[in-house]
Parts: sequence; C-alpha cells; structure tokens
Amino acid sequence: MTSPKIVIMNKYTPSYKNLNFIYDSKQKVYNSTMNMFDYYSDNKKKAFFMLDYFSGKIGKDKEMNIIFENGDYATKSEIEKRKVDYTKYIENSNIYKLVISFPENYLEENVDIKELEKVMAKDIVPQFLKKCGFQDMKKMSYQFSLHTNTDNLHFHLSFAEKCPNYLSYGKIQYRHNGELTQEELNFFKNEILHYIEKEKIFTPLLKETNQELESLKKYFNPKDKNFLLRNKDDIIMEEKILKLGELINEKRENSNQRIKFNSIKDKEIVKLTKEIKKEIFSKENNNFKDEYNEFKNTLKAINEYFTNIAEENHGKVDDTLIKNKNKYFDNYVLNAIVNHANYSYKKNKISENDIIGEIIYKEYKKNKKRTRYDILSSFLSSKNKSNQFKNKYQVRQAVKNINYELEEAEKEFEKLFKADKEYE
Repeated sequence: MTSPKIVIMNKYTPSYKNLNFIYDSKQKVYNSTMNMFDYYSDNKKKAFFMLDYFSGKIGKDKEMNIIFENGDYATKSEIEKRKVDYTKYIENSNIYKLVISFPENYLEENVDIKELEKVMAKDIVPQFLKKCGFQDMKKMSYQFSLHTNTDNLHFHLSFAEKCPNYLSYGKIQYRHNGELTQEELNFFKNEILHYIEKEKIFTPLLKETNQELESLKKYFNPKDKNFLLRNKDDIIMEEKILKLGELINEKRENSNQRIKFNSIKDKEIVKLTKEIKKEIFSKENNNFKDEYNEFKNTLKAINEYFTNIAEENHGKVDDTLIKNKNKYFDNYVLNAIVNHANYSYKKNKISENDIIGEIIYKEYKKNKKRTRYDILSSFLSSKNKSNQFKNKYQVRQAVKNINYELEEAEKEFEKLFKADKEYE
C-alpha cells in the first residue's frame, strides 16, 4: 500500500464553559493556549535548508514563523496581542488544533510553498471552517505555521470562535462539540490535495472545458452562421419555436425585455422550451452533437480527477464544478430558445390559428422529405382542387407570415399567380 499524501491529526482544548469553571482545569487550558503560539513560531522549527523559501527575516522581531488570516507572517507584537485575545476566546470557545503532515519531499516537489501558505490562509482554511458549520469568517480566529524540523513537512493549525458563530438547530451559538468529524477532515484534505495536484491535470482540463463552452455557445448565437434555432429545413421545430413565441407574448406584459428562462413560471412555456432543447440535443448528424460530446467527455475527465482525490482521502467526490458547468450551458441554451422564440414571433406574426401553418405541418408529417416550398407550391397551385384560397392578397399575406425565405418565395409565388391569371 502507498502512504497517503496528507495525514491530519486533531485534538481540542475545551473552553472554560465546557469545564464548568474548575480552576485547575482553567489554568491548564490557559497554559496550553499560550504555549501554542510559542510552539508554532519556534525559531528552531523553521526551514533553514530552503534558502529560496525563507527570506532570512523569519525569527526576527519583524516576522515570525506563524501566519494569520491575512496570509502574512505575524510580528512578535501581533502574537502577543493575539495571546491576550485568546484569553477571552477560551472562556466560551473550544481551541481546535490540527497537524497536517505530508510525505517526505512531497511539498517541495509539487508546489510553491509560499503560494500554498497564501491559499491556505485566504481560501482553504475558510472553506474548511464553513464545512465545520462556522458561518462568518470575520468571527473566526485562526493561525498556522509550517514546521520543517522533521522529514515530513507539516503545518500546525489552530482556530477559535471570537463570538458565537456555529449554526446548530437553526440557531447561532458556540460549537460545543470539540471532535471534528471524519467528513470535515476529509473535506480539508481534499481541498489541500486539489490545490497541490491541480496544475498537472485539473487546470488544463478546466481551460479545455471553458474553450469548449465558448465554442458550443456559437450554435445559439443568432449572429453566427451555425445558429441552430434558425433551421429552415425543420418545419416542426420552427412551428414549436413560433408557438413558444406566441405563448410568451400572451403571458408577458412587456415582451421587449430580454427574457430569463428561470424567471418563467408558466408550466406550458417551460415544458415547450425544454422539448425544443431536447430535440436539438437529440439530433445526430450535426457538428454541434460532436462538440457537445467532446465537452461531456472533458467533464467526465474532470470527474475522474476529483474521484481520484476523494479515493486518496477516503472522502466524497466533489462534483460541484461539473454541475455548475452543465447548469451554465443548459441555462444559456434555454435563455437563447425563449428569446429567439419571442423575437421570431414578433417578427413573423404567426399564431397557431394560421391555416397555412396547419397545412404545412400536416403535409410535412405525411412526407418529411418535402420542403416548405414544395408543400406551399403544391397546395396553392390553381391545379390543386383542395385549394380554398380565392383571395390572392390573403394568400400573399399568409406566405409572408409563414415563410422565412421571403424574397425567393414571393418571386416563385408570383409565377403561380401569373399562371392563374392566364387561366382566368
């Protein structure tokens, strides 16, 4: 078996309140807390051998080997002040203490330690504390120090509540439980390991995912030639889009504003929008399908990366990023559909009662190989006995309302009308 990349040991010093104000115990808590700061900043435990890591100032009056919430090394005077603060915190707050240990040479070979310290202070530790149930990071006090006096580099971390900051049963109070759960510790290990390992696998995959997303978005941009929602060959899709536009105009008082799909409450509009999206995504013979599959495969690779981290630390797989990427693209598509439908309806003025639309839909279902023009030409021809349109002006208006290829269609239908005149 390979040794784990991160090992965390933890303990806690109970608050005075948890000790029921026993004097001797209070004195032990006080001593333990004060000694903690001296031990963390002990000059003997700094990394003498990492010349490119330490500036030479650590251990002097200006900078000690202990880092506070802002990510900077603390001075002696700041440490003394913090000792005074902790004499107040320990009255009600447990003092939580952790040791985060790494295999020999692991940190040196895989990460910039200075940058890791910054990220620990400003991002990783706050995320861990939130996982532990603490609400407001401004109400938390924490500090940590990297010790290199053993073969395994390790961080010492401690934290306390400045005031009640733990959510329990819907109320904000002090956290009384001193034991940290395995789930909380695994989360902490996952966050640290992810930061150390991400440059090898995760960062390139994330860049690839973002590029693929931008490429996919062009299929739903009306200004792009690949715009999928203006597919003139798919009459059924066009009819659904125009029907959706009609519904939107009926339900919205101001249809000129850009529509956000998530703000729509009407179930029929939501259902129809999702049907259109499903049809677009189900079509096989287009470049969009290929690019979308590439995007899904990249997300799958990211999921495998997080799965490996979770297995390393016996924790849960963090699929937040994958869910967010999928949600972002789904919302982008759904927003594009409703806004295009709204625009198309207002531009073309077609409703479900347009008899031309009904005719085309029915004829298309009979023979899907026929184009819109073929269906209209055949139906409106004077040779078609079922043609009930006697008023040529109405026919022209119907064609204008239903046909996107307006200029070409009008020319062709003018020929039909001319032929009709010759027979009169």
